[in-house]
Amino acid sequence: METFIVYIDDKQYALQQVIPMLPANGQTPQAANWVLIGCPPRLNRHTGRWLTHTAQKKWRQEWTEEATSELAHKLEGNGNSILVRVAHGSLTELTKQIRGEVGAARVIDARRPKLAVNLDPVTLEQPQEKSNWAVPGGVLAMSAAIVMASE
Repeated sequence: METFIVYIDDKQYALQQVIPMLPANGQTPQAANWVLIGCPPRLNRHTGRWLTHTAQKKWRQEWTEEATSELAHKLEGNGNSILVRVAHGSLTELTKQIRGEVGAARVIDARRPKLAVNLDPVTLEQPQEKSNWAVPGGVLAMSAAIVMASE
């Protein structure tokens, strides 16, 4: 039985990435183990300041359940087993830990790429993409000042 580890930070994007991998209606489905890992967004410093660690943990768990529920529902058939977890700490370490628990597994990074944000790799073998759109804040501020001064 094959095992898949899927990192998710956006429900719709993950569905677009994973659903095409499933067998078509005419093909014989093969059961697999799916480990769905939710990567909730970070709380900003103002919100995190007023929430207890327990409340933050509960929010992360609820976010993960909501983000993975539709995909888990689609995968449930055909004898697939599904395990849902919340990402915490280094994703490469989490991948090592899960591979230690379940054995050999294929890792699918179904996180939505973001403009000017470099996503952390999920495995050591994953090539690190550098965003060319990152612009220092000082350059943006200076550009705004020049535009305002010219008007």
